[in-house]
Amino acid sequence: MPRKNLSKRELLEVKLSELTDLVKDLSPEARVEIAFTHYEDEDASIDVYLPAPLPEEDVLRLEQALGERCNEILVETGLFIVGAVQD
Repeated sequence: MPRKNLSKRELLEVKLSELTDLVKDLSPEARVEIAFTHYEDEDASIDVYLPAPLPEEDVLRLEQALGERCNEILVETGLFIVGAVQD
């Protein structure tokens, strides 16, 4: 059965869902906000708001994992998703 090629918007939604799952795996209580506002070459942004203060190493681990996956998505798909952990 031929595989359907996803539109850019569909691929973006798949990758944003993947990033949300990554965040929730690392911090289930985190709130995730997604924006599709275009600034320069940006396709979307994902902002993570953490619950009550977490240990710094947990915050750094989340920031690193989110940043690395956003970079991998850019290389794999050309989608520029900016990920940020807000305090």
